[in-house]
Amino acid sequence: MSTEQKVNEQVLHIQQKDKTVNNMDVFNELKRRVDLTRRARIKASARLREKHEFFERTSYFYSVVVLILSIWFIDGKGDIPKVLLISSLSLTFFTMFLGVKSYKERASNFENNYQQLNVLLNKLQRLEADPNSINQLKLKELHREYEKLILEKENHISIDYMTCKPDHEEKYKDEIRRYVWQERFQRFIVFCLPLILLILFIKK
Repeated sequence: MSTEQKVNEQVLHIQQKDKTVNNMDVFNELKRRVDLTRRARIKASARLREKHEFFERTSYFYSVVVLILSIWFIDGKGDIPKVLLISSLSLTFFTMFLGVKSYKERASNFENNYQQLNVLLNKLQRLEADPNSINQLKLKELHREYEKLILEKENHISIDYMTCKPDHEEKYKDEIRRYVWQERFQRFIVFCLPLILLILFIKK
């Protein structure tokens, strides 16, 4: 074998090696993105389900309160019947608002989505055991599958990404703390403020 042929073979070997490394880099990046998206969708599902349960409990609580007060003040005079009527209508609109938000349905959609992403992640892990099967064609197929799963569904929000891994929680701890306090304040307003106003009107 001539020296020129040896050099050509070495160059070809290096090119093939670089191609393999490049394919693996793309593969590892895809695997990382799939795993992060799956984790974020799990968090999104839990967040929406928790919201649904909170608002549902709040709705039940105020339904009972309005019912009890309506019976208690059945012969009420003055502004009490008007206050109870306004409360009843407000509760109806609140229930309609919950229906529009569809927290429970959206949580279920996220659950289905992260289960599908889990299937894709398992496929990637099996492929990782056989690096020779990872080529450009396979990578394009996997990317299309991933894009289909994320484009067809509602996207998660920033807080889901921030809390999906321990290192993210440490990195974004200030943003997470701010979000938690905002949520607590919102829930306090939703749950306590109407009750306080109702009591104040009745005591007049």
